[in-house]
Amino acid sequence: MSGSDGASATSVNSAPPAQEEGMTWWYRWLCRLSGVLGAISCAISGLFSCITIHPLNIAAGVWMITNAFVLLLCEVPFCCPFIEFANTVAAKVDQLRSWQKAVFYCGERARQLGP
Repeated sequence: MSGSDGASATSVNSAPPAQEEGMTWWYRWLCRLSGVLGAISCAISGLFSCITIHPLNIAAGVWMITNAFVLLLCEVPFCCPFIEFANTVAAKVDQLRSWQKAVFYCGERARQLGP
């Protein structure tokens, strides 16, 4: 490999993929809003799931609240100003393509539905 190939690969990878995908600003914000609404509904469902005496329901509720926190951390880091690495995590998540984010979020959801 030559040095010029590595430099061009670095410049290509440093560009935000949202521009490469041809996403408009309103579609990006619509996706972000759907992620926030999903996190809020997950947190509320987790809270109601914790109101029980069964230990598995309590564990599932805590897991749902944790997933909601991770989703909010990735999508809207200004909701978590007390966490020092929130902006770093959000910057790394913003570099992912939309389908990669969708696979990650669906994987989180599948772990909630698992046995």
